Amino acid sequence: MKFNEKKYKKEAKKEIIKCRLGDWNHALRVVFWIKKLGIGRRDLNELIISGYIHDIGWKEVYKKNKLSFSDLKFYEIQANKNSLIFTRKFLSKFNFKETKIKKILRLIKSADNHEGILEDEKIIVDADNLSKLSIIHLKEKYRKEDWIKMIEFWKKEFPKRIKTKKGKSLYPILIKKLEKISPG
Repeated sequence: MKFNEKKYKKEAKKEIIKCRLGDWNHALRVVFWIKKLGIGRRDLNELIISGYIHDIGWKEVYKKNKLSFSDLKFYEIQANKNSLIFTRKFLSKFNFKETKIKKILRLIKSADNHEGILEDEKIIVDADNLSKLSIIHLKEKYRKEDWIKMIEFWKKEFPKRIKTKKGKSLYPILIKKLEKISPG
């Protein structure tokens, strides 16, 4: 069965808009980076499927306004616990084979843990991280007073997380652009 990205995207949006502010736009950016990092891969569809719903665990976990840095650290634990349960439930709407579902679950777990060992895991982790390195991401998801703290965290942590060759070449460019912003 051929993957219908448009139909899947529509269904994924219904779930992800129940998550944090900005999560749907973040998912779109993650898929953009997956397509850049995973060009030519035979499993690109599984990566795309995972990218759209990788933050589904946040559904109904945090319903306040924009996140603070401490909110992110606190609530991320619960969201990650929810991820695989919510993902499996969501994927049950589609006629995916169990092997495909297990692969998607593995990819999302890698994104949740910010760590990839296999090449496909490295792609989704890098796509997730690269998608955060924009002023748009900061404006949509985080309190202005925490922007500098987020950027400092990303400067410290992302060099350890980013593993693909293309991701390593893009990270310095994106973080440099982001460093030019000010919270004012």
